[in-house]
Amino acid sequence: MTDVLNPNQDPLASQNSALIFGDMSLFDEKPVASGSEARVRNRAGELSIKFFSNNAIGLYKGIRPTVDSKGKTTKRGQLGLTKMDDVLADVVQAARNDDPYAYQLLYNLHLASNKFDALMSQCRNVLKEAMHKKLTDGVAAKLSKDENAPVFNVYLKTDFGRHILWKLKELDQFVLENLFCRQHAIIARDASIRLNGGLAHELRNMYHSVFLWKHTGVTRKDVKEDNQVAQRAAELQPHLALDQGIIDGTLTTMFAPRIAERPEDQEDGLAQPTE
Repeated sequence: MTDVLNPNQDPLASQNSALIFGDMSLFDEKPVASGSEARVRNRAGELSIKFFSNNAIGLYKGIRPTVDSKGKTTKRGQLGLTKMDDVLADVVQAARNDDPYAYQLLYNLHLASNKFDALMSQCRNVLKEAMHKKLTDGVAAKLSKDENAPVFNVYLKTDFGRHILWKLKELDQFVLENLFCRQHAIIARDASIRLNGGLAHELRNMYHSVFLWKHTGVTRKDVKEDNQVAQRAAELQPHLALDQGIIDGTLTTMFAPRIAERPEDQEDGLAQPTE
């Protein structure tokens, strides 16, 4: 009887099996499905998210402009994450096609996200210090949430859009805590407004920078040659200054796609980023 607990014994030694590693004939069986290229669809499931503050809802889906009875706009609308993500999908595709301005924008958005994280940390410290002074022994606090708050099904297209989604969820929680502190005079109203407004401003700046981008079809090769296409692209993108690292391919961000291989890249010996 085989000793299955003996580590020195080869468990395959006593098997009458035709399993031989490297025998590619094992993988020649055709799938029982229609079509010669049958594949398994890896469905990742669905995501829904609930926001408990109007601030986060507006930053997620945007805010429509306010119009009076005569059709005149009395209050401008505001961009949301979902619309920004739609436009950003075109930026990602342009970056894949070697547009350095698209790549630069994705890099700048990464830096802006880091800046938002730093600001969120500062804002949290302000609330923490205020609560530490007021919520002493004998004081109980309970944060309530609206159970009827709206639920959104998430259909975002880009890695950066999905990244910002979780920043919005973090902001949503912060706003609730901030409003609680404002309501109970733990923090001054003006200070509370500045905290919420500062965080929203950072996110809207990200959104706005995406809408400023314009498709030009320029490539890194064009920029290096400083040809007419590159000069026209620079005129259309005055808000984006190209870092040398973006041009030569040494500066990258996790939110940028792999650049598609191009014949000129192979000729010039340009290194391609790996996935």
